[in-house]
Order: sequence, then C-alpha cells, then structure tokens
Amino acid sequence: MTKGKTGNSKFLKAYNEKGILDLIRTKQAVSRAELSKETGLSPTAIGVIVSSLIEREYIHEIGTGESSGGRKPVLLELKPDSWYSVGLDIEVGIIQYVLMDITGRVAYEGSVPLRANTPEMAVKASADCVRDVMDKFSIKKERLLGVGISVPGIVDSKSHRVVLAPNIGWEDADPAGMLEKALELPVCIENEAMASAICENWIGSCQTASNFVCLNIKSGIGAGIFTGGRPYRGTNGSAGEVGHIVVDEDGPRCGCGNYGCLETLASTGSIIEKAKKIIRQGVASSLREKDDIDEITLEDITNAARTGDAASANILEEATRYIGIALSNLINMLNPSRIVLGKDFTVYGSLVLDTLRSIIDAKALKRPASNVELIISEIGERASTLGAAIIPLKKLFGR
Repeated sequence: MTKGKTGNSKFLKAYNEKGILDLIRTKQAVSRAELSKETGLSPTAIGVIVSSLIEREYIHEIGTGESSGGRKPVLLELKPDSWYSVGLDIEVGIIQYVLMDITGRVAYEGSVPLRANTPEMAVKASADCVRDVMDKFSIKKERLLGVGISVPGIVDSKSHRVVLAPNIGWEDADPAGMLEKALELPVCIENEAMASAICENWIGSCQTASNFVCLNIKSGIGAGIFTGGRPYRGTNGSAGEVGHIVVDEDGPRCGCGNYGCLETLASTGSIIEKAKKIIRQGVASSLREKDDIDEITLEDITNAARTGDAASANILEEATRYIGIALSNLINMLNPSRIVLGKDFTVYGSLVLDTLRSIIDAKALKRPASNVELIISEIGERASTLGAAIIPLKKLFGR
C-alpha cells in the first residue's frame, strides 16, 4: 500500500480499506499501531477504518502481542468463515470446484462429471455446484464475494468471453455471463494457466516473485505469465499460448491447423498415445502387461519408468525435450526468475527435471537461463481451481 493516501472521498476511503485489508492478509497478525506506521495514516484514521472492517466481519481481534513498552497491542487478522468465494475449473468431462473463505482456507472441494462439454451443460453443472456448497454451509448470497471460472482456452480480457477452447470444443462462448445471470452473483473467468499463476502468486511458491511463468501440462499446454508483479495477458488475453509454439515443423497436425505444435508432442494425451503406439508396434515394455492397452494412463507410464522401463522413460524424456525447447524461447523473451511446472507435470516431473534443466541450459541464452529457477508445483492439479476462487477475493484486497 502506498503511504500517505489520505482524504475523505469515497474513492480514497475504499482505497485505504483495501490496502489495510491486504496488509492484514500478508502480515497475518498486526496491530493498529503497525498499520498506522506502514500506511502513514493517522492512528485516528486507522481506528475508524479498523472499526468499520470489524463491524462488517472482514477482520477480528485475536488477542495481544508483545509490548515494546506500555500496553500490549491488540492484534488483528482476517476473520475466518465470514466471507467466501467459489472457484470452478472446467476441464474435459469434469468440473472441479472449491469453496474458499476470505483467509484463503479451502472449506470444501468436490467434482462433478460433465456428460457433455457444451457451455450450456457446463454452466448448469457449475450453478448446481455453487448452490450445493451454499446450502451445505448455509452461506447467504450476500456473503459470497463472487465466483471464479477457470477454462482451458483463450479468454478475451475485455469482453470476458471464451474466444476458443479447442480441447472442450468451445468457440465464442460466454459462460461467465450465463452463470452470472443464473446465480445473480458476480462471476469472473480466466484461462486455466493464468488461474494457476494467480494461485501460485497468492498462496504458492511465487508469493515473492514479480516475474514468473506457470506452465500447465494436461489436455493442452498453456502458460500463465506475471511481469512486474502483475498478470500479463497481452492485447486481448491470448498471451501464454505456449502449446502452439512450433517445436517440430515435421510434427503432427495440431487442432489449431498448424504442424508440430508443442501440444501435439508433449501434452498428456500425446504422451499416452505415444505409449499405446509403441506397444502396438511390439516395443518391449512392462506396459504390455496391461489387460487393455486403451486404458493406459499417465500414472501407468510414470510408474513403469520409475521401475526401470526404458520405453516409458524414453517417452517422458522426449516430451520433456520439446518442453525444454519451448521454455528456452520463453526464457529468452521474458527473463523470468521462476518457472512453475504444474498440472500433470507433477506426476512425472521428478523423473525428468534434470533433463529439462539441461535442455534449457543448452538452448536458452546463458544469462537468463542461469537466473531462472525450475519448480514443480506443490499445489499441483488443484492450482487452477484454487486460482479461480482467489480471483473474486483479490478484488477485496485491491489486487
């Protein structure tokens, strides 16, 4: 929060409230005197704002801290189970959802299958999820700050429509508008990789990082990019479509119409299809012991690689080499301090992280490559769902 922002206008009052809330969130337990010192606002102004926030149940008093002389200071923190948001992650055939309180604590999480991946079906199922958690926890509508949606596709940052989400078959869809109408609640929508990046920045491994990339690998491959401490979406929201970087001009045709896109060579689906192909070709592999080759999963391939199956290990290594080529380009362009690898990469990442590092060191410029840290997401699969829930919360804190 910028010091010295004072005044009596509604704008400045709201600005100062948001800044104080964010300070309480980041410091977790803080006194009125500390808030005054941090913000430059007078003790009287701080007292008025804090009283208002307590009255509206955003914060509460939790006891006293250590005294540096005189009375012990009363400490303040965000009030748990007072205000909430819901996050929804729409994927191929499934919706993951969470209920999160103002502190970032997950109060509930669940999932529902999608019989059809149409926007209409997804919105209906999403509305049912929101109503279900509201009923389950007796949450009044006015206590829900909003709903966030994460989708695997390009979201126009101005119109908030889904421009294209090929893996779920959407084009020019407005699920946020449809859900807002159904629930009569504020609804935000974000690309799933950016939602993951928001999550990592809020509660994950990038809370102190200003320039970082979150790379998600699943049915598609996408990147959420932060520059200067803020999300970077490009002109209209399509920044981060790393899955469509061409890494092999002679590679397979992609759904976008091009050939050799990263998604066609390193997505989860492409890894599984490669495993099925080599087994049918008679390549020696413990995967041949599966009763039904068509039921092979990424976990099966990873487990086989862990137990010494060379064919499975080679498949994962090959996909990683393509990922390394794409990331080398990103590192040269963006110079991030961290790259967080999430979603399905967390299943097999520990097996190939050294390979990824070596590819980047060989192909990216030496200086930016030496300054970037590669991290496997500790939040993993849940990051985009949690990020979707965090988006409505962020507004409360002026972020």
